[in-house]
Amino acid sequence: MRDGCLNAPGQRLLGWENAFIPFTREFFWIFEGMEVKVYTPRREESIATLFREIFLGFKEGRELAWRLFVRDLKAGYRKSYLGMFWLFLPPLATAGVWIFLNRQQVVSISDAPMAYAGFTLCGTILWSLFSESITKPIQRYQGAMSMMTKLNFPREAIVLASVYDLLFSFALKLVILIPILWILGYPPSLNFIPAFLAVAGLIITGLVIGVGLSPIGLLYSDIGKGLPIVLPFVMYLTPVIYPLRTEGTLSALQGFNPVTPFLERARSLIGGYEFTLNQEMWIWAGIIAVAFFIALAAIRIALPVIVERSGS
Repeated sequence: MRDGCLNAPGQRLLGWENAFIPFTREFFWIFEGMEVKVYTPRREESIATLFREIFLGFKEGRELAWRLFVRDLKAGYRKSYLGMFWLFLPPLATAGVWIFLNRQQVVSISDAPMAYAGFTLCGTILWSLFSESITKPIQRYQGAMSMMTKLNFPREAIVLASVYDLLFSFALKLVILIPILWILGYPPSLNFIPAFLAVAGLIITGLVIGVGLSPIGLLYSDIGKGLPIVLPFVMYLTPVIYPLRTEGTLSALQGFNPVTPFLERARSLIGGYEFTLNQEMWIWAGIIAVAFFIALAAIRIALPVIVERSGS
């Protein structure tokens, strides 16, 4: 050993090696007091350890998630003339088309449990929140892929940033929805509070699907390209612009649709009509709660492999 470095006995050090010795010594002094983290295969970790890491990821990633949300919010509408109006323009346009068609008797929907304009407007805005809940996590993970290949940070911050996006979108939509509903004869009431809980169930349902699809969406672009095609089709199988069906094929499909009970619960509280899907709503709430933890565990396990494959 010479000058704190290991070298073979009798070996003559060259000039560049002499210059490298102080740097090597300083390098090890810097890292001597730092925490050493040992990575082990996932099969050696318990489920409790996995979920504890997920919880800590959410806790430690709160500030990063907020910074990502604020950064993308400023950048997303910087070069847009209409700005944040794009968040509620699509559902308003969809509702307007169906209200016009219904009034012109092109399509006849006369059994809506509230004024059709308010019924359709509530349905399309709630559906747009569900659609955003699916696509937002996939877009967030895709946008953060370069950052994940270079930096080690809590990956749960990306999910949390998606939640911030959705809450902001919901708040903006309320600014438009509440005055219009008031004009149509549905003023704000205490029933709006439990309606917000149903909306939360709707958003979580979309997040579960979006987070679950994210590993595949990161590997293949087909998911991102296929969702804009599939989601409008699914909307017409959901009671968004028409009332619940009690018989026929649509009635059977609605029973297997996790969106239906949450959407109907929120809209029935706003419109003041009877809600008949209590049992289905609680069943789906239990399924979605379990699926949410499974989706979080799956994305946490899959991300290191996906990031490694992307960076190679």
